Amino acid sequence: MLKREAVEIRLLGQRIALRATDPDPARIDEVVKLVTAKIHKAEKRAPKGLTSPHQVALLALLELAEEYIEAKRKTAAFKGEVEERSSRLLNLIEAGLQ
Repeated sequence: MLKREAVEIRLLGQRIALRATDPDPARIDEVVKLVTAKIHKAEKRAPKGLTSPHQVALLALLELAEEYIEAKRKTAAFKGEVEERSSRLLNLIEAGLQ
């Protein structure tokens, strides 16, 4: 079982205590910077009446989810292509050995 270590981060002026499986400060900093950038981008794109930090955070979360799903689809397509090409190459090699 992975050990989770207590980590404290600051995100948009709020202190947040987390339990992280990877307490590497560089990785945690990278995650915080990504989330902060997405929140700032969502704040700029949000409709004028949208001032709730929770709503802005949800917009940022939706954008991250969309990017994740797209990356997952591209990865699956690439994996399928690699498997298909590998299979064709293996067949060519086997045919050449006969």
